[in-house]
Amino acid sequence: YYSTLSDSRFKTLQQNPAINQVLFQSKGKTEKERGWKRLYKQEEKDKDDPLLPEVTVNDSVAFALETKEGKTQPPNYYTEGTLLTAMKHVGRAMDDKDSKDILKETEGIGTEATRASIIETLKKQDYITISKSKIYVTEKGELLCRIIAEDEIANAGMTAQWECYLKKIRSQQGTQEAFLGSIERFVQHLIEKVPQNFQDKKENIADVAGHMEQENVMGTCPKCQNSVVDKGKVYGCSGYKDGCKFTLPKRWSQKALTKKNVQDLLSKRETSLIKGFKSKKGSNFSAKLTLNDEMKLAFEFPKK
Repeated sequence: YYSTLSDSRFKTLQQNPAINQVLFQSKGKTEKERGWKRLYKQEEKDKDDPLLPEVTVNDSVAFALETKEGKTQPPNYYTEGTLLTAMKHVGRAMDDKDSKDILKETEGIGTEATRASIIETLKKQDYITISKSKIYVTEKGELLCRIIAEDEIANAGMTAQWECYLKKIRSQQGTQEAFLGSIERFVQHLIEKVPQNFQDKKENIADVAGHMEQENVMGTCPKCQNSVVDKGKVYGCSGYKDGCKFTLPKRWSQKALTKKNVQDLLSKRETSLIKGFKSKKGSNFSAKLTLNDEMKLAFEFPKK
């Protein structure tokens, strides 16, 4: 056991080489003299501080080891607010110090004026969708990510390189012509490279797309017998290219429909009793949902 002493507090470092050569450490505070704090009640945050016993170098301290079992939690979904912050601080995740410093100085991807419009473009192009303020990547967005995953265009380091050269232009160490020329060559490189990458990955992407669609299959379309799949904002028939426009909403009368509700509608044309619908006046009510002969949703109220 070793101690590091200071004027008012000290820490102990406990070491037991016999336990698989693993170093164990205990941290805490020991107050030697309260001084002026004696005039005040002990604060709650002080009470929560782990206390260490009064020990000196070479003292023996009895201790017990125990394990704690837990589960890691996945990171939270982005909201538009947290995504804007992540775009601004994208350099924090980079290993290269120069690139990190440049992106910190230029405040990451885009500017305060353009970041929101970048997110709007992603929504309009159906790469992402937003539900209850959370951002979800659509099937189309996930496929795009897989296609460009290894390309320079998807690397924040490319943004850092461009910003670095723009800085040289400002200090008259570079020229606008040279910068635009490099951009032109880069775009030409992408035009030649990306289609080949897509062709190389086509088989794998088709497998992934098929697997993703299989996972999202909710049932059989009552109109054309094709599969009904999760399309992000709605559940829709996979035969839409052949003209089938059958869809089911994910919310009805301000009530989110479960996958079980949708599967029941497709297989039995009706659900069990669902609670929590809201009328136009704001009152709650319960009802079954049914598919009528025109394949439209309708309420069926319980008999009194």
